Amino acid sequence: MRGSVLLEVILALALFVTAAAIVTSGMNASADSLDRQRLNTHAANLAATALAEVQLGLRSPALAGEQPFAEPFEKWTAELLVAPTETEAGGPNGLLRVEVIIRHREFPLVRRLAQIIRVPEDTGLRPISNPATPAF
Repeated sequence: MRGSVLLEVILALALFVTAAAIVTSGMNASADSLDRQRLNTHAANLAATALAEVQLGLRSPALAGEQPFAEPFEKWTAELLVAPTETEAGGPNGLLRVEVIIRHREFPLVRRLAQIIRVPEDTGLRPISNPATPAF
């Protein structure tokens, strides 16, 4: 009789440990998935921001290599790949294909966003507002 009670307790303990291990594994997988989703969303937002900065003239498409973001985004870098586009006849049309590559320094995460945009001829930084225009 005592042996059967001990066997039942050991079996119940083994089932509990197995169930706890399965639940813990599922929770860890869920937390990892949530972290990946959060980082992917953050990378997409940074890519859209970097592309908008190029369109506004705040970020020069002539900058080569990976450029770090300012704090609190110091773990992220942006790289711009710029290529001119052509007309059907093969001539330049004044548009550039700008691809933004966002990378995270700690996680193996790369996000790319490309768009064809018109960029100012000087491709350098330009002011947001016209100093001759009065501020309201």
